[in-house]
Amino acid sequence: MDTVLQVRSISKSFGPNRVLRGVSFRVEKGTIYGLMGANGAGKSTLIKILSGAHVPDGGEILLGGRAVTFPDPIAAQRLGVATVYQNPDDGVILDMTVAENLALDRLTDSSSPPGFSRRRTERHALEVAQTLGMHLTRQVLRSPVRQLGVSERQLLVLARALSRKPEILILDEPTSALSAEETVRLFDLVRSLVDDGMTALFVTHKLAEFDRLCRRVGVLRDGAMQGEFVSDERHGDDRHGFDWPAALTALFDRTPAEMQRTELPGGPTVLELSDVQVFADSAPFGLELREGQVTVLLGLLGSGKTELLEWVFGARSIAGGRRVLDGRAFDPRHPGDAVKRGVYLLPESRHEQAIIPGWPVFAQMTLPFVRRFSVGTLMRRSAERRAAGSMMTDIGIVARGPSSPIQTLSGGNQQKVVIGRWLLGAARVLLLDEPFRGVDINARHDIGATVRELTTSAAVLVATSDLDEALEVADRIVMFNHGRIVADLPRSAASRGRIIDAMSARPSTLLDRERAAAAADPANA
Repeated sequence: MDTVLQVRSISKSFGPNRVLRGVSFRVEKGTIYGLMGANGAGKSTLIKILSGAHVPDGGEILLGGRAVTFPDPIAAQRLGVATVYQNPDDGVILDMTVAENLALDRLTDSSSPPGFSRRRTERHALEVAQTLGMHLTRQVLRSPVRQLGVSERQLLVLARALSRKPEILILDEPTSALSAEETVRLFDLVRSLVDDGMTALFVTHKLAEFDRLCRRVGVLRDGAMQGEFVSDERHGDDRHGFDWPAALTALFDRTPAEMQRTELPGGPTVLELSDVQVFADSAPFGLELREGQVTVLLGLLGSGKTELLEWVFGARSIAGGRRVLDGRAFDPRHPGDAVKRGVYLLPESRHEQAIIPGWPVFAQMTLPFVRRFSVGTLMRRSAERRAAGSMMTDIGIVARGPSSPIQTLSGGNQQKVVIGRWLLGAARVLLLDEPFRGVDINARHDIGATVRELTTSAAVLVATSDLDEALEVADRIVMFNHGRIVADLPRSAASRGRIIDAMSARPSTLLDRERAAAAADPANA
């Protein structure tokens, strides 16, 4: 089989920090090559080199046996390389419409007809959207991308990349914001394109996704390749067979058995929710969160789990419900009230709702607690740096130091910074919405262990749509479906089959809701 992409001894440093150390691998035509690595292993830097965003310090890239250079992303695109980054906002312009984003390549193409035509733009946008089976109404096409959720933005970026008909498609955590249905649709499409001759490089932290898509997986640790793992075994359910214990040992330099933890039953009730109605048409329910226990709220996108967490935090209203914190009524009018009572929220989208671009790590962490680090109007920067540096060590953040700009950290380490922010406070309830998005298994274990260690006197509620994440960190799993609890089980009793059955209802996203109206109002009518 012909080799389409070959990477030879690629190295890259940023100042004294060696990020890539002689990375080499090859990808054969018509295959999907998996790349796995812990946060800070160098995956993002490698992807940016292959997509033209970074220039390597050494080594070479070969396409079809010919050495090439990518001085910029446009050069990579012209040579048939398309990249979908983990953060969908890196691939969209938030204040432009959905149609304009989908047609952006056409709008910036010098060979396209001059002038702007809304009709022509929307017609081309529909063609691009159909690449992923997206049915968009005129209302959605003319809406700013800013109004879409994270998953819908990711689908837009994917559709644009696939519309270029690339020879090599690089997918960096493409499913981190997608529902189960959207993930299946994406996998089916990628398999179809690969069967037609396209080649893909697939990066994920989810082992089940490697099983579904890849025959070969490379393991990256500390900027160097630790080995490749090949599967020749086909299972009846279309999965491949990998030696995961060996792969995980190469990835983390410790065996999976060394990463096991003990399930905790929890102590006294910290937060009691009663008569909760997330949606007007959902049945009321009650939920108690206990001290020292990690409760996972497991539900698909659109199930209402984000709405529930934001209501507890005082950031939104829902149809109804009562909150009692430490035996006293708790009715926060805004997030500031919640923070004063020790209720903290990690939001779903760290880039839009949690991170301040350009700020150093220590300032990101201490932001909610500036009074603790100030004397009058003067900030005690040395105290901020010490507190942040200690937390960075506790939670395993890979960075040069607390003064490092946040944008120099990998996506997973940025997520750790936001989690570490709230661990600096005296939490009574810690609400974590999709906290492990883009975070590898090792980091998930470390974050879970740190959360347990530092919140023994607090209750933790984690909202996720990922089954593996739930099973990894939970003491208790509460399955959520359309604003209601459908099962509440201790971790030891939560089997995969039972969880999947409880979560099987179809999710509702903006694109799903609009799809029902497409027949009545097609934009290309």
